[in-house]
Amino acid sequence: MAWLHTWLGLYLGWLLFAVFLTGTMAVFEHSISHWMQPEASVNTASAEVSLAQQLDMAQAYLEQHAKREKGSNWMIAPISENHATLEVRWRDKGEWQEVLLNPQTGESVHARETEGGALLTHFHYTLLAGLTGTLIVGLAAVVMLVGLISGIVIHKRIFKDFFTFRRSASAQRSWLDAHNLAGVLILPFLLMITYTGLVMQPNTFMPWGIKAVYDNPRDLRADAVQSFEQPYQDTSADMIRVSSLLPEAEAAIHSIGWLTIQNGGNAGAVVEFFQNLDRRISAVADHVAFSAVTGQHLGTQTAWRDSTYVYRGFVGIHMALFGGWVMSWLYFFAGLVSCGLIATGLILFTIKRRKRPENEFGSWSKPVYRLIEALNVTAVMGSINAVLVYFWANRALPVVMESRAGWEMKAFLFTWLFSLLHALLRKPMCAWKEQLCLASILCLVLPVFSWARGAPGIWNFWQHGDGTSLGFELCLLMFGGLMLLAWVKVKQQLQKPLTAKQTNRQNLRQAQLKA
Repeated sequence: MAWLHTWLGLYLGWLLFAVFLTGTMAVFEHSISHWMQPEASVNTASAEVSLAQQLDMAQAYLEQHAKREKGSNWMIAPISENHATLEVRWRDKGEWQEVLLNPQTGESVHARETEGGALLTHFHYTLLAGLTGTLIVGLAAVVMLVGLISGIVIHKRIFKDFFTFRRSASAQRSWLDAHNLAGVLILPFLLMITYTGLVMQPNTFMPWGIKAVYDNPRDLRADAVQSFEQPYQDTSADMIRVSSLLPEAEAAIHSIGWLTIQNGGNAGAVVEFFQNLDRRISAVADHVAFSAVTGQHLGTQTAWRDSTYVYRGFVGIHMALFGGWVMSWLYFFAGLVSCGLIATGLILFTIKRRKRPENEFGSWSKPVYRLIEALNVTAVMGSINAVLVYFWANRALPVVMESRAGWEMKAFLFTWLFSLLHALLRKPMCAWKEQLCLASILCLVLPVFSWARGAPGIWNFWQHGDGTSLGFELCLLMFGGLMLLAWVKVKQQLQKPLTAKQTNRQNLRQAQLKA
């Protein structure tokens, strides 16, 4: 079990750190997207715009700009606690078109092109590699479960480890205590988040059970979600103001999260209101449908199959869709501790092997362990700096630029390559020190650079009541300070003179290598 925990944890730990880091950031996906599009910043005046006014403006924009064709699907996402902008979407030639609207005027906001927080979310479960990436992440999740279970087995003092942290002990003992403490502290969270991440994608990881019952996997959704869609007709028709249906919709499902309009501008158009997903742990969206032409009530679904509650419960628990900001911050903290668990495990591996250069790989031990140290730096600091460089690219690239979002993504991905090359060329401790220094600079300077590039600054966010962007930049400064502290600690460690015992051990190790 110890062997299994060590080697699977090492090989998949490099990937798992990046997956957990981006997943932790994905908790605030909409907040990150909001900061990355400062042109669409929402100020306190937006609070005075009612939901009915937002729907009227959004409907007017869609009727003027969206395609009116068979199978068209329009969507309106109003401002909410977790969604700071008024957004409309529609399909055009098979692709979604997204436009942000000014909630005071209803005019489109010419915001910079960016994937925002969605890129981090997609990387979290696909590695930006489609189905192949999803399968790789799924394999890593299975290995994570194996690592957690084997870690429980090999820990004979799991309760005592929770209260043990010998900071002034040897490096190996300190890192082991940190690893054990992090693992015990959030063990239930790790088991939950890993398992739910697997089972919430049954079509990918467990397709045979579905295929045994359904010839077409899409029929599973049709059995779970009632459809109130009406046949497309050959005649066009003027739609009523969908805001006039709000009282009846709110009476049926209590809160409105978003709404869709099927076949807009057609006599068979249907408007469907969906409930906010944050009202319960199980992420099912009660919905009510009306004719978008006559206002006739077509149906309501507020009851769901038990199997749907169970499955969507896994989705809601994994994505922290319930509990508001408190739960989001708890997930964020647990995600950071999970990243710390993985990072300390990787570092602990190399610290233990430095004392045994003749170990598993014989004469190849030294170059193999050197490569592992470089990969550790790349996995941990490369992932952190990749996210930070992604934010920097958002502010550094010209606002009007062709394929701008693609260049942001390239900056995100190529940072790992530069991190690896740097870690291979420098000694391990120097690589850690220098990349920690880079991360602290990226965090601390970004708010100033952003303001210098014409984006609102911390004071502007405070004045206009944009708590989302204010919180984002304050977090950057806080993490910059933590990275700076870590850099100072590593620098002090490098400058600390060796004790007589360490000198003797180093001489013995060199003699063993020569022999």
